Amino acid sequence: MSKIIFSDLDGTLLCDDKSISPLNRAAIEQATTRGHSFVVATGRPFESAKLINDALGLNYDGCYIVSYNGAHVYDCYRKKVLFSKQLKMQTLRELFERADAAGIYIHTYQHGQIVTKARTAELDRYESRTNLPGFATADVFGFLTREPNKAILIDLENHERLEQFRQDNLEWAKGKCNFIFSCPEYLEVMPEGISKGTGISFLADYLGVDLSDTIAVGDEQNDIEMISAAGVGIAMCNGIPAAKEVADYVTGHNNNEDAMKEIIEKFVLV
Repeated sequence: MSKIIFSDLDGTLLCDDKSISPLNRAAIEQATTRGHSFVVATGRPFESAKLINDALGLNYDGCYIVSYNGAHVYDCYRKKVLFSKQLKMQTLRELFERADAAGIYIHTYQHGQIVTKARTAELDRYESRTNLPGFATADVFGFLTREPNKAILIDLENHERLEQFRQDNLEWAKGKCNFIFSCPEYLEVMPEGISKGTGISFLADYLGVDLSDTIAVGDEQNDIEMISAAGVGIAMCNGIPAAKEVADYVTGHNNNEDAMKEIIEKFVLV
């Protein structure tokens, strides 16, 4: 029976230096050669995820990307968007206003660019991590020509400020958007009802694969719904405690020690 492997990137498939180990790469190739599918499932914007996917050479039949924390699903072989859900422009406008009032950096996305109001240390850091260009303009909403899949608030030093913002805006967000942390510094904002878990459910249904034949691995808060939704949910040993609590299995190796090889050998090549 063919399986679908869903893998987070940062802290999971990628080493700390953002490289992919040769042993992990070989294990993925071995799995896909045997007819299993491999899906990069990430909070990163699509264009950033695709750069990594292309570097892996995962462009053949059975390769997919779930990006923007589940808001965008892409068939790498057919070069086709299978699913996309956007934040409403009015919701985004109100979100920017609320972030500005709280003094918290915020950006969104447009045609492979990071769009924000001013160049800051937060933008510099995010550019370096995603390899996408930033564009700063005082008139963000005059620049945007389409509704984006996601926005993100960043505080590089004070996680509590982001958590307070989340708590203060939960009531406002009802029916509009969904908050989730992808790391302590990043508060991600997706359309209502969207998570990596919905990305798994959509793709499994689209491919006609039972959820019992899906495997999902991650390390952070935004991976928890994905880990819970999969037939086999796996947390990285370097992951947060909450991810380990919902997982069926915790890896013996961390993201710098070929954990994907461990997972594929234990749950796929058997």
